Amino acid sequence: MTTDGTKQQQLKCHAIPPGEVLVQKFTELRAPELDSLYSTVASRLNNDFRSHRNKRRRTTGFDNRPSKTRFRNNNNKKRKVDENLEKNVNRAPPPHIRRKKELNNNLESGFCVSGDGMKRLRTHVWHAKRFTMIKRWGFHLPLGLHGRGKGSRALLKWLKNGTVVHDASYYSAVQLQGSQDSVSAVLSTVMSPFSSSDTENVFSGGIYASSMLHHAGAINSRAIAPVIYMWRPIQQSTDAESACDRTSESRQLWIWIHAAALTEGYNALKSACESQGMVRCISLEGQFGTLEVMGSKASQLLQKILHPVSSTYEKSSFLKKCSSIGAVAEHTPCFGIVPLIVKDPRGLANKNTEFDLSCTDLWDAEKGLYCPVEESVLCMKKHHQRLVSFCLTDTHSVDINASTGIHSSRVCPIILLRRNNLMDSVARWIVVLPLSWVKAFWVPLVSLGARAIGLRERSWVACEAEIPNFPSEFPECDSYSSLMEAEVAAMDKEAALRPASVKPFSNPVPPPWNCVRLAFETSQICSNESDALAELALSDNDTVVARSSRMLSGFLNTINGDRLPIFPHFSDKNTCLSTIMKDEKTLVHDLNICRKVCFVRVILRTFKEGAIEDGAVICAPRLDDIKLWISGSNDKCELQVPQSSVSTYFVKRDSSKWEYQVPEDPAAVESNRWPIGFVTSGFVHGSNKPSAGGLCDAVLLGRLRHEQWSSVPSKQRKKEIYVLTRNLRSTAYRLALATIVLEHQQENFEYI
Repeated sequence: MTTDGTKQQQLKCHAIPPGEVLVQKFTELRAPELDSLYSTVASRLNNDFRSHRNKRRRTTGFDNRPSKTRFRNNNNKKRKVDENLEKNVNRAPPPHIRRKKELNNNLESGFCVSGDGMKRLRTHVWHAKRFTMIKRWGFHLPLGLHGRGKGSRALLKWLKNGTVVHDASYYSAVQLQGSQDSVSAVLSTVMSPFSSSDTENVFSGGIYASSMLHHAGAINSRAIAPVIYMWRPIQQSTDAESACDRTSESRQLWIWIHAAALTEGYNALKSACESQGMVRCISLEGQFGTLEVMGSKASQLLQKILHPVSSTYEKSSFLKKCSSIGAVAEHTPCFGIVPLIVKDPRGLANKNTEFDLSCTDLWDAEKGLYCPVEESVLCMKKHHQRLVSFCLTDTHSVDINASTGIHSSRVCPIILLRRNNLMDSVARWIVVLPLSWVKAFWVPLVSLGARAIGLRERSWVACEAEIPNFPSEFPECDSYSSLMEAEVAAMDKEAALRPASVKPFSNPVPPPWNCVRLAFETSQICSNESDALAELALSDNDTVVARSSRMLSGFLNTINGDRLPIFPHFSDKNTCLSTIMKDEKTLVHDLNICRKVCFVRVILRTFKEGAIEDGAVICAPRLDDIKLWISGSNDKCELQVPQSSVSTYFVKRDSSKWEYQVPEDPAAVESNRWPIGFVTSGFVHGSNKPSAGGLCDAVLLGRLRHEQWSSVPSKQRKKEIYVLTRNLRSTAYRLALATIVLEHQQENFEYI
């Protein structure tokens, strides 16, 4: 019994292959077999091992082209080639190799710059292989997928049933540092609205706030851009005296600005801080990256990517209650801020790995933030783990810090911003992280199912969610003018390539907003036509857009417009638009109001059919037009513009400005409807409830509502206002319903 067990153990021991194989010993043992095999083959071939010509395979070595033969036989050319090769040894590598090497480097901060001075995102190589790239706002940015700009139907389906991600690292932060009172004094001069009596959660760093950035020092100064600002969280303290001194201690504030308005916004903030004298203004451009994650499954995807370090929860009482990202997403309110320290999403760290948590606060970016482990080192590490799993030894040990040359980290500090839902269940998150970590998070996000989108798809998402897109829907800002100039240059360049026979007539880009004043003074809805010529003689003022109920109320008080049936959002919940529109006292007969231009944002939906495009003109209908559409009559000849008047509706003057052309033809005069605004974002094809965004004059909308409410009983009145829309290349007017946004929202600073 014992003997048999010993033999079985010996057999098992011999069955295990050796861990290492000595090549020299192996060849010595196999030498007799190889000699016998060689002798057998030699006897069969009669010791003739030459390759016969009829059995040779066709290869490039037997190319009989004259150029190849001439080059092979010419020794002088060989010598010249060898000399050129020797000269090229000291020459710099080609540009594409240098660019690839530059983009592979993962610097701690800053963007790579191309030869023309344009900056590249950290995900530039990934996007350039799959997207159409465009130069805009000083960056090479992804415009959209290759093609004719279609695919909105698939995008909306993915947004409602999945997740989309966008690299918005072109947003930059400007840091203000000083006492809370001093920083608040600076913000009160450059932001509207801003109140020093903000909620306690804003000052404590629990939530962020939105506002419009303006130039300081001038009354009704021109707007710069919509921004969001956030305070650095206050350290929890139980001392009553220290709590009272929070307003005088040094605080940090971040203001996030779009790349289109970064220079202008930073200069305005810097000049305001210099006038204050006690606030320090620092630009953090190139320090942080931002990833926008949107979709119905955005929270679930973030839960797969983000794995917080356990020691993070010791810093916040709120995070103590949350054991996972899913719990964080569930308990985080809109506009909430969640700081976290998460593991490397590429799966480098194990469960029992100890992490170095020194200098991991994102607010201390000036002190330096550690870069992630390089991809090459990560691949070597994974290869080593695979060899160990196969019981193979690896003589090359992987030292992460020594191989990279810099101190890298396996944890990353991030800040999660919870924004308003796009639709009913479509969540929207912003992940703020160090710029060097963008690629480390981007690839796992896309690999786990997130669909990357560019600027074009991002504008579709904004239109579907009825959120304005900056800067294309902010004509009161200089960034809008710069964007329109770039689009005009691109359109002119494309039109120059076409022959004159097929070249279409040009449309006004940007829309001529000054034409609305002409429409107001000349239209039939104007009660006082004696002042028309006086008003038209005035010079054009800058476009003013009311973005908050407070601003709209102030405008109406300035022009004595309390009689206009326009009702900004009520803070009193007991008062609503449905109650007011049934009151007969809301309508007055005297509407002689001083003329001033102020636009408000409206949401347009067609009454029955039609599609509204970007740049479409919004016109004031007559009562007969509305009755004709509501009655369902097929006779709509009166709502057609003559074909000859389509190309002359707007005329470009020598000063490169577009003006409205008053029709002279009697048929054109009869079918003319005066413009009251323009569409800034058209329909998204494939949407279940398509809507368009536009800007209309507030006074004209009030007059239209007054006229329409006066013609029907109070029970038949609508909250919406009937308007007409016409695409600039079409002859047909379409009836649409316009909803004033500020009648349903307190502010309209939420942007995408």
